[in-house]
Amino acid sequence: MSRLRPARAARSAAILMMLAVAVAAPAAADSAPANLLVNPDFESPLEGHPWLPAGWDTSETNLPTVFFGRDTFLVRSGRYAVNIANTSTLFPLWNNWSQAVLVGPEAWGKDLVFSVWTRSNGLQGRAYILAQAYRDTIGKMAKSWRMDRDAAGKRLGINKVDDPLLDLGWQRLYFSDPETDWVRREARVFVPPSTNVIYLRSGLIGTGQVIFDDASLTLAPALPAPPAPPGVNLLADPGFEGDGNAWEYSMPPYEGLRVERDTTAAHSGGASVRCYGGLDGFFQARVGVCQPISNRNLAGKRLRLSAYVKTDSLKGSAFLRLYAHTSGHGMVQSLPGDPVSGTNDWKLASVELDIPPDAWEVWAWFAYNAPTPGMVRFDDCVLEVLGPAAAPKTAAKPAAKPGSGKKPAH
Repeated sequence: MSRLRPARAARSAAILMMLAVAVAAPAAADSAPANLLVNPDFESPLEGHPWLPAGWDTSETNLPTVFFGRDTFLVRSGRYAVNIANTSTLFPLWNNWSQAVLVGPEAWGKDLVFSVWTRSNGLQGRAYILAQAYRDTIGKMAKSWRMDRDAAGKRLGINKVDDPLLDLGWQRLYFSDPETDWVRREARVFVPPSTNVIYLRSGLIGTGQVIFDDASLTLAPALPAPPAPPGVNLLADPGFEGDGNAWEYSMPPYEGLRVERDTTAAHSGGASVRCYGGLDGFFQARVGVCQPISNRNLAGKRLRLSAYVKTDSLKGSAFLRLYAHTSGHGMVQSLPGDPVSGTNDWKLASVELDIPPDAWEVWAWFAYNAPTPGMVRFDDCVLEVLGPAAAPKTAAKPAAKPGSGKKPAH
């Protein structure tokens, strides 16, 4: 019997190990973060619709040059993937697949991580994924009541011009490789208190085709906010020497409107950004470039925004503007700086703003209002901390309207 004891002990140890693995496996699975998206792999069809996937929507376009599809031609996993194809840039449009996710206090103070696998096919322009954290009362109730935005606004008694829509966190990842295999893209955004809707978008501005599959949205512990020391330029690619993907381009859908990186003129280096065209439009709209800085360390600081501006026969006025998005009193903006119009060689322009202590996001804008004849160039842009804010409430001018009454931005 004494000879059997070691074997019996070994068998007992093996059994205990298998039991431990069996118990640990569900615990490990349970610890994986939950995917907050509906139908993240696009496999489930929308009931009653011939091709839309459940849980997803597309941007509105009536152009015959834009195609949205859900098919089996190129997929990363499962049977289906979705795609966008566009053959014309006559009208600048951000074509995208989107999903809205309602959140509450369980998400506040955390990071939302949005990832999508993408594949580019003949891309000429920029594709992107975008995560937006909004305080959007009408959007929240429209989704809860399962009705469109206009109907929800009427039920709430909120007019379009009084819509309190405000983004508090924003990260867009652009990519412009013409041809790729499957690549995982990720956008990460901090969720400030009072956020109630997260908008996720995967899209295309330009021509070609982009395919999307296996999306994910999870909550994660918040990463530390980036430091914001005085005198350091907080803008990425401030001289437009890169591929332009660090910048948001603001272009209303006016025929022939262009915002583009240009190498024929620059204040320094080899490039600037050029804005022109789009001479017909129903209303005045902001055109130019901007960067959202989702950095809570900017709260309570005084910022200066500057750039060199060059104009050619500009009938309107080019301007710089800082906006701070806050939890307590909506959006505040810098006082107007000196506008630049007509024909001018490179001219330095700047504005300053005291950022309120409850600000979560700062937008740096370099723009003009279109439609209007003429051309504007911007170069050598700088956003820097000057020091502590002196008087946040008096230095910040309330913006006229915190929202537009339209769907959250593309």
